[in-house]
Amino acid sequence: MLFSRIRTFKNLTTTLKPLQNNRFYKFSNAEASKNAKFDRNAHFEDPVNEWVDPSKRWLLGGWLLLCAGGVYFMVLLGGYTRLTHSGLSMTKWKPIEYAYPRNQADWEKEFDYYKQFPEYQHTPIDLEKFKKIFIVEYLHRVSGSTLGALYVLPLAAFTAMKWIKPQYAKRLGTIGGLGLLQGLIGWWMVKSGLDRPKPEYQQKPRVSTYRLTVHLSMALSLYSLLIWNAATLFKKPQHLQITPENYKTHLKFRGLGIGLIHLVAINLLTGAAMAGIDAGKVFNTWPTMNGQIVPANLFKASPFYKNFFENVVMVQFNHRNAAYLTYTFGSYITYLAYKSNLPKQARYMCYALYGVLNYQLLTGIVALLNQVQVHSGSIHQFNALNVLTASLLLCHSVRRPSVPYRNYLKQFV
Repeated sequence: MLFSRIRTFKNLTTTLKPLQNNRFYKFSNAEASKNAKFDRNAHFEDPVNEWVDPSKRWLLGGWLLLCAGGVYFMVLLGGYTRLTHSGLSMTKWKPIEYAYPRNQADWEKEFDYYKQFPEYQHTPIDLEKFKKIFIVEYLHRVSGSTLGALYVLPLAAFTAMKWIKPQYAKRLGTIGGLGLLQGLIGWWMVKSGLDRPKPEYQQKPRVSTYRLTVHLSMALSLYSLLIWNAATLFKKPQHLQITPENYKTHLKFRGLGIGLIHLVAINLLTGAAMAGIDAGKVFNTWPTMNGQIVPANLFKASPFYKNFFENVVMVQFNHRNAAYLTYTFGSYITYLAYKSNLPKQARYMCYALYGVLNYQLLTGIVALLNQVQVHSGSIHQFNALNVLTASLLLCHSVRRPSVPYRNYLKQFV
């Protein structure tokens, strides 16, 4: 009996021992975590090394930045094309080759073809005026084809030489596909201005404001993707920027940056709607709209959604107030950055953002008071891209670190 009880006690002890060890192990880990010290020199692999050849990252980043600059130029040239009413001067679409008129006979032939379409029939112009607007649109299209070659050919070469690894090549290939789609969207937009009859909301033949908005949105998306990927290749990995002391602030500004990007996007889209129906030609007073804070006829169009694209009153009201909201939010971010322990890079980006926001507000007021003349309108559009760029770089500077580094930081935060 006694031996039986001793045997039972030994069995119970054997059963409980793993549980005791496990309990002690957990307690030891908790203590170790509590007493651990953050090692600034701890090694963490740069995620970019899994995407590209590390020795070529600066060259690849420069190529992507060059392509982003090309898109930047294209957007500015597209805005100038819209302001000078040059977009409908080329009435045929030849994406590979469109011969530039070389002599008087070629110009007259091109001009005769232009005369068959609604823009000329609504507002006749002479041959000299036609030459000026044709050159602008021709440059816009040739720039697009050149930019496509500048992106696709090096991408194929870099992939073949294994400077770009398959995972990253797929991402960059998708961007190239979107660029091809953008060319198709561009012609789809131009074609809307060549059709008859013109939409009721436009005083004279123009491209569809809806298609213009889609075209601009795609261009800005391409620009943003290129800038983001170029910055990733150029800038240091986040584990060299973030410490336990600034991690929570970093996460907070990441959320603020994402919110800011959305506000900037709304501004750009409402700006496209402004350009689409020449809404900057009315209510040329500031800070009120012809003496009113909230003007009449905000909802005169039917169905309701048309007010956001076809009603000049609502379109300008939306653009003004989106600008005020973005400026206020950007100012708030700058104030928080001044008082916080953000890494220097992110703080300086906040200051740069605040500078371009102030200039954008000023150029918008000047353009409005001058009924969006070509010069003032072009400056406003140019700086809008600078605001987008500063917002993107701010978000990039507070992007998430790699998963291993996030897990490492959590034990110290």
